[in-house]
Amino acid sequence: MIRYRNPSRFRKITALVAAATLLNYNFAFAACSDGTLFPAGGFLVGQAPVLTANNWSPGVFTGTAGSIFVPDNSTFENNDPTQPLTGGGHNWVFDQGSTLNKVVDVGPAGALSTSWVIAPNTPSVSIVLPVIKGGRVTGLGDIPLQGEVITPTCDPTKLSTLVQVGVPGSGPNPANTYFNQLGCSISHGVATTAASATSFLFVAGIKGGLFSIPLDNVQNPTVGGPAGKLAGAINYYSDIPEGQKLTNAAVSPDGQFAVATSIRRAQPIFTCLNPLGDPGDPSLPINTFFFVPPAATVKCMSVGNNALAVDLTTDFGPDNQPYFGGQRTVNTFDSTPGSDPVHNPVTTAWPQCMFNGVGGLVGTQAQKLATVFNAHSGGHCGNATLNGAMTAALITQPQAILPHVNAISGDKYMYAGPLGGVVVQFKLGIDPISGLTQYNFRTYITGLSLITGLGIAEDLQSLFVMNDPSAVGLAGQERMTKVTICEDM
Repeated sequence: MIRYRNPSRFRKITALVAAATLLNYNFAFAACSDGTLFPAGGFLVGQAPVLTANNWSPGVFTGTAGSIFVPDNSTFENNDPTQPLTGGGHNWVFDQGSTLNKVVDVGPAGALSTSWVIAPNTPSVSIVLPVIKGGRVTGLGDIPLQGEVITPTCDPTKLSTLVQVGVPGSGPNPANTYFNQLGCSISHGVATTAASATSFLFVAGIKGGLFSIPLDNVQNPTVGGPAGKLAGAINYYSDIPEGQKLTNAAVSPDGQFAVATSIRRAQPIFTCLNPLGDPGDPSLPINTFFFVPPAATVKCMSVGNNALAVDLTTDFGPDNQPYFGGQRTVNTFDSTPGSDPVHNPVTTAWPQCMFNGVGGLVGTQAQKLATVFNAHSGGHCGNATLNGAMTAALITQPQAILPHVNAISGDKYMYAGPLGGVVVQFKLGIDPISGLTQYNFRTYITGLSLITGLGIAEDLQSLFVMNDPSAVGLAGQERMTKVTICEDM
């Protein structure tokens, strides 16, 4: 039982929960990605179309902590027309019985897959992290728990140019973003898509630290050979002190921050600034000599605490805000995260909390961030606090939180798996004046076992809920529950 010593604080939280609850509608009879209707009250295991919780690849996975979809240039599995379609990408699964694996699509020729299998352990498709002691690699064998991937793409038409007198349209381009500036810096101005650009996987190892791994398409693919993107060299962010027992990694949707936390009752939030390099001001042209720097040169520090007894899952939401879920709540920086630098400059909000309160800082936000990171002046964000909308939705002790941006509508969603075998879906919006994140939520699926991970397979337009009926991660006992995506709120 939670006891509130401050009655005023209790009333504020109660009012917040009540207000958010008013947004919790069922939105029955809406269309899903496969043309079906979202059932009133959400999907229920045991009723059509989810007749069983073990409806995908039974007996294959163990204690799965999530999956990520990595877009690539493939068409058929193993580049073989007699094998299934890949849907323009592959799913990478955080299997705790083996390791993080790029799974193989199995099914009829020329159709989407009907199951996954784990390929033989090879470095290009199976991520095993190094063990690091005293700044040296002393072995291999660490398994990542949870992580995220980012694929910086380039639209050259959005780039800024030098101001040229008498040339209309020259100068800063307001359509440019940090993400596009980064993608174009990496490609040196060559247009790229998610299928062609390098993807970067961020993972953490309890015996090492925070790592990033580039994923690039196979050069000169052959029939029967590997299809899509393969893992490259592992990069270690050594500016984070050793011995932090990091297990969860996340990267912001714009690529400006990477964070890592530990499931081992440690609260510090380690953050790296410009983990793929500083692309510069989006209002200026790209640096033609840009390269992704060695991770050892990137500045990192602890910026605050997650304020959880145990941090079970760390993720960046599609609102560019970090979320920390565990015992016993979901915490963010401010109960309603976000702010607007002009109309609502909240000093405690992310990311300005990292430098607010530091005297003598001048310049743009990017310059202030660079100053505090170069000085390793950390801890200014303080403690994260319980997220009001997640509290209203009763998201207690979640093992997994999943962000997703709908590729067709562009709408922002999140999924959370609290205790009780339930998945709750959130739709996120950004208030145009305050800059605060707005939430809508509904129950998405019920009737599951202990949820260990979540993932969205873009190729199958499906949500995957990893749940473990054994509750102790017995080998091959993970249930992979596949359900269609309904993002129509």
